[in-house]
Amino acid sequence: MDPNLELYRSVLNLPLAERRERLRHLSQSERSRVWMIVDREQKIQMLEELIAGRDLVQVALNNPSEIISNMRLKYTLLGRSIYPYDENMMVRRIANDVARTSQTLIDYIAEFDQSIQPLPLDAWKLVYCDIYYIDKDNTIIQEVYKEYLREEELQTPAAQARDLVRYNQLKRARRNSKWMIPAIERLKAEEQTQWTLKDAESVQELMKQGKHEEAIRPLLKRDAYKKTLERLWKQVSPVPPAWIRYILETRREWGFVYYLSREVNQKHGSDWEPLWSRIQSSWTNTYGGRDMADATWMSIHCQGEENRRQVLEPLLTEDWPTYRVTPELAEDDDLRKHFKQYKQDKEYLLSPGILRNTFIVIPIELIPELSEDGEFTANHNLDPYWVWAYDADWDSSDEETVVNGETYQGRVKVAIWSISSWFYAARWEEVSLRDMWLKSRQHPEKLWICYIKELEEWDHEPYV
Repeated sequence: MDPNLELYRSVLNLPLAERRERLRHLSQSERSRVWMIVDREQKIQMLEELIAGRDLVQVALNNPSEIISNMRLKYTLLGRSIYPYDENMMVRRIANDVARTSQTLIDYIAEFDQSIQPLPLDAWKLVYCDIYYIDKDNTIIQEVYKEYLREEELQTPAAQARDLVRYNQLKRARRNSKWMIPAIERLKAEEQTQWTLKDAESVQELMKQGKHEEAIRPLLKRDAYKKTLERLWKQVSPVPPAWIRYILETRREWGFVYYLSREVNQKHGSDWEPLWSRIQSSWTNTYGGRDMADATWMSIHCQGEENRRQVLEPLLTEDWPTYRVTPELAEDDDLRKHFKQYKQDKEYLLSPGILRNTFIVIPIELIPELSEDGEFTANHNLDPYWVWAYDADWDSSDEETVVNGETYQGRVKVAIWSISSWFYAARWEEVSLRDMWLKSRQHPEKLWICYIKELEEWDHEPYV
């Protein structure tokens, strides 16, 4: 018999003020305890009513959208807890406090290529098993993992149903787990346990006490384990695209030569650097529902944070020549003439990774409306979000290419976030800019943009 629990149940239907008065003699912790019990009872009852005796596997196979649209049904099908507190406490325990919520753990593993986290073997297995709820006894995770492997190999109805309701971030995390688990299992026991929950708690306590020097030793263990995982990641994950491999191998600057259009230079040339920095840090909503981040080079698989942060990012270069306008020439002709001469003059100074077949021009359309003090307007969303990419070798005497009354002029609008990403890759591979222009005609805004493939971040959508 639990008198406080019975009291709480008896006052549930009373007005809030009266309920508080009746429970006033209970401590805050006791009120929280009985509330949690009743809340769980209510959620279980609601879940039972929702399921209504149905087989969720069959529901998912016949109508996956019904499961996907209801978090409780989806979590139940996947074996997850419908109580966030329980699930997150389990995650913290199994992940050695590296992650404290289930979504954080999923994100860490899904985005492991971008940021290495010192996650233990069981955390990888937990994600592979869809964050299956394991109460207290961590050893059970191995049994659950083996059962998952068996069901997936046999493609049982349960395995098929689970796959139908997973969202892409979870699919990506499970894929990465599938690659990493066998590699971690092959490590020696002492390598697998370089960073433990005890170490994490010890560091927290030492930092709290201000004993920073004493915290260094366990932190070095954590860093060593991260290095071990990064080494394994490079062994088991796909190789980066050829153009990224080339940069990683040669360690040479890469990018484009950039120009301001005449109008942009006239209006903003004197304060261009800070304005350009703000434009680059702006974001936009894109056509088709894809996240614009999927068009950037940062989203491309490159086998680890070290390659991305210590090689690719520092070597990414924008070359801005000093440019004096020739008024008697049309702007396009003037730019082409200058770029041709600039390539000759800088032949031995420009890195081979600065492409010679293309240059970029910033149009006035890209410049956002500015306030009187030169700042972007509130809640600024970059629109339009394209720049001109010019084919340096285009000849106006070539045969005309016309689509719906528009003639190809040796240039194409390119989404700004694609420039140093797949657009660079395409021109590095010498893909025809004319063909890329033809593809841009299919976009509602008549621009060229290219995203990574879903669940294949080392590959891309078609260039043309």
